[in-house]
Amino acid sequence: MVCSDARSRVFQYLDQEPPEEQWSALESHLTTCRDCRRLVDGERRFRELYMAPLRPDPAPQHVRDQIARLLDALPDRPAAVARSPWTLRRRLVAGLALFALGTLLGAGLGGFFGGERPWHRGNAPLMRLADASVEQHQKLARGILPPDIQHVAPKAAEQWFKARLNFNVSLPELRGEDLTLLGGRVSHLRDLEVAALHYQVDGKDVSLFIMPLDKYASLGLSDSPKFKLVTRQGYDVIVWASHGAAYSLVSEIGGRSCLVCHSREEKLDLPTDSRAHDKL
Repeated sequence: MVCSDARSRVFQYLDQEPPEEQWSALESHLTTCRDCRRLVDGERRFRELYMAPLRPDPAPQHVRDQIARLLDALPDRPAAVARSPWTLRRRLVAGLALFALGTLLGAGLGGFFGGERPWHRGNAPLMRLADASVEQHQKLARGILPPDIQHVAPKAAEQWFKARLNFNVSLPELRGEDLTLLGGRVSHLRDLEVAALHYQVDGKDVSLFIMPLDKYASLGLSDSPKFKLVTRQGYDVIVWASHGAAYSLVSEIGGRSCLVCHSREEKLDLPTDSRAHDKL
């Protein structure tokens, strides 16, 4: 099985619905192909983070009983109306589903988007920032988040962001034929508004997210080491602050991704012996 065939069956695979004769071939391909496996893992992670928590629970039995009684008590309709006896039932069921979803959103997500500071719940703020960065990187690389500007010079991109963001976005000139700025857009890492840049280095996707320094400081991350390197979902994430802004760099090529914002000659103090790996 080739990659194009495997990727066309990602959703069938996650739903455990591929044809039986293709299952073993698909499993074998995912075992040997790192890129396709990463695509599957990213889609599974997306479902776990967003689809599963937002799926409403079944309505309580007493609510369903009450709806059934209301339906049974409905008066008979004229023949012209009675042709679609399920129309009203479908509307009531849809209304019930919306009610359940609204209750879930109000109770379950109120703290996430409301008064609590989401970065300080559960995992350490650095890990949450890294997870949010990886999520956005995957969407940029797949084209799910289309760029607002494409194939422009870094200084032109700076001016574009300057007109839309209230913090400093400074981009170095590109050096080397193996480095390309594909595009950029205003995006969000959870509740942080950022400048999102999509690069390619040696043909590999690299994302750079630039955020205001005060928002980064509010996460409470330590100043040492300056460059914080963690691995999340198989991606390397480098986080640091410099020159009035903060940065999150995502790639699968480690320190080589730093070429998007540092020269080849500049030596970076990356923590090679204290990397934090996935803790899910």
